[in-house]
Amino acid sequence: MKTIENTMIPSDALADLEYALHLQTTGQRDPGFEKRIGEQTEVIRQEILAEHGVLNVAVDLIREGRDEE
Repeated sequence: MKTIENTMIPSDALADLEYALHLQTTGQRDPGFEKRIGEQTEVIRQEILAEHGVLNVAVDLIREGRDEE
């Protein structure tokens, strides 16, 4: 599996991550935030599907986890 090195997390994504962690640790909910993140996630999922198709990596990951080759 390829790894990407030297990548920076965009500041807006980092802010969203920090806010999501805040919500999780305090037990709060923000329906507007959840909707926005859900929409962004779907866009990213569709882009990956369009570029790579369905990726079936579960078996490889399980074998890797068991150190089977």
